[in-house]
Amino acid sequence: MTFSITDRSAKALLALFPTAQGRPDAPTWLVDQLVEAELHRRGYPDTVTGAAHALALNQGQLLKEEFDISTHGHSDGWELGAVLVDPLEFTLFNVRHGFKAGDAALRAMVEGLKQVCPSAKVVRLHTDGFAVLLGPTSDAKVKPELLSQLREVLPAKVAAVTPSDAEPAKPVVFTFGLLELTVVEPPNWQILGPLVWAECERALMIARRKPTEALQVRRVVMDARLPHMPR
Repeated sequence: MTFSITDRSAKALLALFPTAQGRPDAPTWLVDQLVEAELHRRGYPDTVTGAAHALALNQGQLLKEEFDISTHGHSDGWELGAVLVDPLEFTLFNVRHGFKAGDAALRAMVEGLKQVCPSAKVVRLHTDGFAVLLGPTSDAKVKPELLSQLREVLPAKVAAVTPSDAEPAKPVVFTFGLLELTVVEPPNWQILGPLVWAECERALMIARRKPTEALQVRRVVMDARLPHMPR
């Protein structure tokens, strides 16, 4: 199947995405990129890793079901646990083994995350950072024991797909973070995604800088009451 776009549409696309102007197939390539972005927003997995794309979290409907369930009997607030995982210096892995091997390693990481938390939603927060979201639809809670399992599973998964060479490969080291988030009276599911994404990134940054793997607890109140009104 082939298709064409008008000159007007092509010029509009190139004006929106000027970095693509050097490509001979720029307009049609950009259409493909827009289609892929919309699929990601709708929850289709990232083609490289198999995890949900960040667009599904901060622009899409990834948490709609979690919000709908939470409106029945969750009077203390909408609750979500998250395990944050980020391989340290993964750029060096790509430099040594190549991007194809790097993509295989990222897929292996996601497989390991789903193995440990099969009922969770796994999201690719950024290039090589992931969040395991344990919301109301999950039968698991965020707890330190998950880190013990991930420390055992993830290195083995990555090692299984790492190319062998003459020099022994350095094992991938991970940063782990734990987050327990409560949002009191969220008005709709659309605001939850960007909030969860931001809190996951913040928790991962704190875990990387401290470093600490202690459970980070957040409580966000969105009931719109004035300061003098009782909560």
